[in-house]
Amino acid sequence: MADSLLTDKNKSDIISALKKNDLKKIISILEKYKTGHAGTAKTKDKRFVIKEIVNHIESNSKNPVKDFFTTGNALCNMEEPAAREIGVSVIWRGYKHSPAKVKKQLLKIADDPNWEVREYAGNAFAAVLEDNTELFDEMLKLTNHPSENVRRALVFSAIGLRNEEGIKKAFTIFEPLMYDDSRYVKKNLGPFILGCYFGNAFPEQVIDQLKKWSKIKDEHVRWNIIMSFNNSFGNKYPEKALDVISMFLNDENKTVKRAVKSTLNHISKRHKDKVLDFRKKHKLI
Repeated sequence: MADSLLTDKNKSDIISALKKNDLKKIISILEKYKTGHAGTAKTKDKRFVIKEIVNHIESNSKNPVKDFFTTGNALCNMEEPAAREIGVSVIWRGYKHSPAKVKKQLLKIADDPNWEVREYAGNAFAAVLEDNTELFDEMLKLTNHPSENVRRALVFSAIGLRNEEGIKKAFTIFEPLMYDDSRYVKKNLGPFILGCYFGNAFPEQVIDQLKKWSKIKDEHVRWNIIMSFNNSFGNKYPEKALDVISMFLNDENKTVKRAVKSTLNHISKRHKDKVLDFRKKHKLI
């Protein structure tokens, strides 16, 4: 299936509806092309709408921040999942107009019943934190939120701090989440955001932090540390990965042992000889 289903006429109609501020018309067009995957339109088509909304407001509004909020808020309150995805991608840009209301919508969308809508919320959490670093303390408090969906969005919020100046704060957000026993949080933290996103971008800083966390005797913390190499990060830095993994070989916890086995098997696909030597050295075979 094509990655975009909107026709040129559809796009023209969307632009015309946008000029009239007819948000319902825009969503009704997208609804014609929703797929069975998540009940929404194609990602490329939703990105087209987001881009057009942002460009329209930036080009025509006398108060863009207010209009980002107003437009995003209206979309976030619609029933259609695609509307909420687009809405949360717009409303964060209006944070300074109405901080409390934007935060309320972000939390609501982060806990949406539709998994794909929650994906867009995670990106919005990262974007709003990147643009408003004063939100750091509030984001940190949310790591104890009762909803695993919101805590998962907090994992993504740290992407807004993925730079030399912000990486230590990102680790501070990660730390309480490293203990989280939610499978949904874990699979997005260690193997994905911590390893793929941060590890590949800042390998030395991440390795140093993983070694500091390795002193923590918690199965979920250790699972996240080990699984942070179960991806391209481990493939790119096999020696460093094996060095960290060696710290947990005597841990008898089943969760930790499974993580070690899984990650060694993963790295072995690209670095068979290195992993074989490692297993022989530590008498794992």
